[in-house]
Amino acid sequence: MRRQAFASATEEPDEAGNDTIMFAAEIDADALPVAENGAPVWRVLLADDDEEVHRATAFALRGVKIDGAALQLLHAHSAAEAEAILVSQDDIAVAMLDVVMETTDAGLVLVDTIRNRLGLRTLRIVLRTGQPGYAPELEVIERYDINDYRTKSELTQTRLITTLTSAVRAYAQLEHIERTSHGLGEVSRAANTMFRIRSATEFATQLLVHMGGLLECVPNGLVCVDLPASPDRTVTGMSVLHSVGDYASLLGMPVDKVADIDLQRAIQRCVAARSMLFEGGRVFIWMGGGTRDAVAVFDVGGTDISAVSRRLLEILAANLTVGFENVDLFERLDFFAFFDPLTHLPNRTRFLSDVDQDLFAHAGSGRCLALADIVRFSDINDALGHRCGDTLLIGVSRRLRAAVGPEVICARISGDVFALFGPENAIDPVAMRRAFESPFFVHGHALQVQVRMGIVRVADSRGSAVELMRSANLALSQARQSGGGAWSYFTRTMSEDVQSRVSMLHSLRAAIDFKRGLSLAYQPLVNARSGKLVGAEALLRWRNDFGESVSPQRFIPLAERTGLINELGLWVIETALDRLARWRAQGLSDMVMSINVSSVQFRADDFAAQVKRLIDLCDVPAVAVTLEITESIALEDHAHVMEQIAELRRFGVSFAIDDFGTGFSSLSQIALLPADQLKIDRAFVDKVCNSAADHSLAATVVMLAQGRNLGMVAEGVETEEQKDALLALGCEKMQGYLFGRPMSAEQFDAWVRERRPAST
Repeated sequence: MRRQAFASATEEPDEAGNDTIMFAAEIDADALPVAENGAPVWRVLLADDDEEVHRATAFALRGVKIDGAALQLLHAHSAAEAEAILVSQDDIAVAMLDVVMETTDAGLVLVDTIRNRLGLRTLRIVLRTGQPGYAPELEVIERYDINDYRTKSELTQTRLITTLTSAVRAYAQLEHIERTSHGLGEVSRAANTMFRIRSATEFATQLLVHMGGLLECVPNGLVCVDLPASPDRTVTGMSVLHSVGDYASLLGMPVDKVADIDLQRAIQRCVAARSMLFEGGRVFIWMGGGTRDAVAVFDVGGTDISAVSRRLLEILAANLTVGFENVDLFERLDFFAFFDPLTHLPNRTRFLSDVDQDLFAHAGSGRCLALADIVRFSDINDALGHRCGDTLLIGVSRRLRAAVGPEVICARISGDVFALFGPENAIDPVAMRRAFESPFFVHGHALQVQVRMGIVRVADSRGSAVELMRSANLALSQARQSGGGAWSYFTRTMSEDVQSRVSMLHSLRAAIDFKRGLSLAYQPLVNARSGKLVGAEALLRWRNDFGESVSPQRFIPLAERTGLINELGLWVIETALDRLARWRAQGLSDMVMSINVSSVQFRADDFAAQVKRLIDLCDVPAVAVTLEITESIALEDHAHVMEQIAELRRFGVSFAIDDFGTGFSSLSQIALLPADQLKIDRAFVDKVCNSAADHSLAATVVMLAQGRNLGMVAEGVETEEQKDALLALGCEKMQGYLFGRPMSAEQFDAWVRERRPAST
């Protein structure tokens, strides 16, 4: 029989010599129903159509207790009445049913209803009949899962009590198993659910729901988590992450601010013990072991928790600890994937994703994207160190968020570059400038910081977040050129300029690779007093694939920014020196070739070696080569520049400072450059005849050259008056339209032939 699977049994003879089965069962008293007076009871349903049976049974069971709990009889005089009681009561331990009531098989039909329609699997059934032999005893017991089948005459008081005791204990064992099975199922479902969760908030929410299911009560409690410190959090420690029921008002509150002191202390004890506690009708479950602690508090309303439930909670707690460690790990992985660890702002990846979602939701209506960087941030890092720089970045992030408000997405996308996206009226550059008027106090330093901004309105640059970012970056580049805390709004012209530069860059790359469209023009350098040709300046020219002549002022800066200037510059030097070798072979033995060199070329470690190689390759004397550099080279890596210049000068190459007086370097920096001559810029030459003040400027340059024992060359000479004025100042070497325009090598040869009588 089924009951034998759940309890051990011994057989003892009764007074009549019959065998009586007695069970040694472990009863969970917490699971028993209680009577009106609060005492635990076993509820027994007695269904019989004979009132005498009811009275006799009640008399026989008066004062009887089974395992310390009294018996409470529920009386039904028909199968229908019994079924009604079974539907309304869910804690009946035993049903004693008469087989014959309204019909000859009413009791048997009721058994089928109990087991199959009502689904009462743990309820124990004792069938009684006043007609011995009416139904085969073994067949009924096996078919209907009943505890016993007796004739009424057999059920003496002793046997009745014995039968009820075994039935009650079997019920208790089955209930225990049922509750345990249900609880283990709930634990299993909870574990499966919790292991799939990746968010601490969702974890906390589901945890309280599953604890309610396990304890079979409405969720009532909270989950508090040890929140990590962040730049925008002034409060650290445990805070309530989720709360329900009587604790709902505590959501988001730091635990040390909770008014319930007993709750505070219990949570602290739970964390200190790193285990589960049962105090004051509340369950405290510790979860941790990773980088932070968490405690779940569940209020069971002052009722005692059964031993079974406690054991199930212990199993659940073990699973929750592992589940919370998983959540903690995934949240940290998610944080480092999508947030900046320093400022805790979204990073570039998260920012682009958020902007794309917002664009989809709002179609970009009235929104803009801005990029902001810190003016001269690298200087602060270099002067005060990266620790101060990091602290400043945290301060800037806070001030940015305070300036734009909560409706704006704020992110740090690289070094000192921040990104903003939101309503146009919330991203106001004027308000931003005001927000940064007060200094930042960083490690004892008061730092006055400016931010510059590049802004693009969504309406002006349709596309994805990446397209908006590109447009804002163009505007930021424009703001950088303006200097200081400037800002610039994106325009279509900026995009067109970029596309034009990209197209020009591709064409220039092809021109260098295939030597297509590149050429040199040569402008004569003469002694204005004697009229003798003393040299030429090589000037680079480029005609693109469309046959358009591109100004050097456009493509040279582009070549410098992209690094093409190194390859292009060597080609210029080689071509010019090859032409110089030909002219010297044709009789112009004293001729000198001047070649412009970009300051970028000096950054190449082998520049000096490459120039010497080309001089040797072209078989020209080094003294016939003059490299023209601008004064801006003084702002480059001075030691490296000086080393390269000194090496070439030792080889015999001369250096001239071109465009002198038009740059931003100081005279002290110029004095450090080992130059051999100065070229007086045409800006001074144009005005040398205008006024005494303008004349004195040119005279000052001449005096400076003479004072440093430098040669002089005046460029841009176009009139006889300018020539005479410069000669009067002592400058004899000149170039300009007065003597000859830049021309091709063939035109230069013709120019030389025309002037040969004068030049000789």
